[in-house]
Amino acid sequence: MYIAYPALFYYDSEESIKYYVYFPDFGSSGTQGTNVADAMKMAADWLGIVAADYLDNGHELPASSNLNDVSLANDNPFKQEPDFTLTYDPNRSFKSMVPVDLEKYLNNNKPVKKTLTIPKWADTMGKKKKVNFSKLLTEAISKAN
Repeated sequence: MYIAYPALFYYDSEESIKYYVYFPDFGSSGTQGTNVADAMKMAADWLGIVAADYLDNGHELPASSNLNDVSLANDNPFKQEPDFTLTYDPNRSFKSMVPVDLEKYLNNNKPVKKTLTIPKWADTMGKKKKVNFSKLLTEAISKAN
């Protein structure tokens, strides 16, 4: 199951770890990276871990915002904190969608036996086409809204 969320990448040349990454749809935590490639990798890993934790604990994932609706300035994660000011270089900071395959992070991939009923014609057709019913159902569920 692939997901993608917008992330804000704040660059600060004064810091040893140059990029702070924040996901507005998930609230007040984030990750960091030493350069763009590392920040993107860390962002994908952070998103996978956090989203899998949501699902493993029975929570729904938040709706993914449109990238055009998020802003480095307006979605500053520290704007409500009077004791901290986020400093960043607006010319080297950016926003990007971060995709991740959640199956790599989910802890609940243990098979669960289910009994279901389908029409006889569907069973016959599926067997002729050598359909893996479990795989097909799993994929359909992950794509369902």
